[in-house]
Amino acid sequence: MEGNEVGRQWNGLPLVIFGIGGLATQVKGLVDDINKSSNNRIYDLLGYVSNNSDDIGQEVNGLKIIISNDLFEDFSKKNKLLGIAIAIGAPSAKQTIEENILIKCDNIVCPNLIHPNANIPAGCTNDLGIGSIIFAGVSFATNIKLGNFVVVNFNSTVGHDITIEDYCTINPLSCISANVKVKKGSLIGACASIKENLILGQNSTAGLGAIVVKDIEENTTVICKAATKMEKK
Repeated sequence: MEGNEVGRQWNGLPLVIFGIGGLATQVKGLVDDINKSSNNRIYDLLGYVSNNSDDIGQEVNGLKIIISNDLFEDFSKKNKLLGIAIAIGAPSAKQTIEENILIKCDNIVCPNLIHPNANIPAGCTNDLGIGSIIFAGVSFATNIKLGNFVVVNFNSTVGHDITIEDYCTINPLSCISANVKVKKGSLIGACASIKENLILGQNSTAGLGAIVVKDIEENTTVICKAATKMEKK
């Protein structure tokens, strides 16, 4: 498995998307937008990869499922170089795909897919790993380090001096303040807010709308109290 040269502009790189759910269809749209924004067709989108071979041939949002996880290694050999996007929100699933499937393939590359309308200052991209997906409306400040296979979803804000480690998923409209470390395999739910100078432990979860003001221990989930019906006056 090859790494991603930061800032490299591909020219028609064949690309497949692991996953067939909603996030996968979002990534299809992201790739389409990247291609439309360039004078050249940067990616040649081949189709989806499912974890179930029975899905092969089905169409999802205008793109076919062309292969399954168990058949992927042989499929990858048909291309001199093949691009990969892991469009799955669950951090553990992303890690499993890399460690059990991608590591066996010598001819794949995992580009960082960054929407043209994401606000990523010059210099931030020097600290990206491989295989990350950054959607439209995302805003980065400065001195941000991203590991491998990180997803930052629509309209999230990432403050200065932030580290987000491998396989993390940041869901839409999240806000991470300054000097925060999000450890490997963590997930931040939609509309969650993370106070500055905190550590989110490995495999931790900040649930939907959570307001996090203290460190989160590893393998721990914190949630915000759900809206409840009030008594009528």
